[in-house]
Amino acid sequence: MVRKRLTAKEEERILLREIHLRNMIAKFQDMNLAERKIAAIPEVGIFWVDLDTGKVYSESTSLRDAEGYGNFKIYDGSHYESWKKVVSQNPKWRGMEYEDIPRGRVVYKMDAKKPEFIVFMARELNDAKTKRAITSRFNLPSSQTRFDFTDEHYEL
Repeated sequence: MVRKRLTAKEEERILLREIHLRNMIAKFQDMNLAERKIAAIPEVGIFWVDLDTGKVYSESTSLRDAEGYGNFKIYDGSHYESWKKVVSQNPKWRGMEYEDIPRGRVVYKMDAKKPEFIVFMARELNDAKTKRAITSRFNLPSSQTRFDFTDEHYEL
């Protein structure tokens, strides 16, 4: 397979995006240190929430190691692929399908003017306690996090 050679301008654009991401990670660590007293690196990933207990079951990766997807950084795993592992952690979900449990996904939007974490999730999860649990689990700085309940993909 022959790979297209990048122009100097394309290489520069890639390098600048990587520098911007590293700077943002450092900023988010500082924000987490101020908010949570720990300089944690935010993560992106997928999750389910047990409505009875409020527990978050998830798969994730550090923002530093996230996959690029256009202007986003994402966890490249899927709910479908992770379901068996999650069921082994919460046996009461045996016999159910991954779409039967309220779920969501955390992504990072790389935008020079307004970078943010977007949490796409089911409407059933729209309460303060669940939002705090997800923000905490993924080390998301609250001022840079937006919750989105409009994606029908996550509806039950």
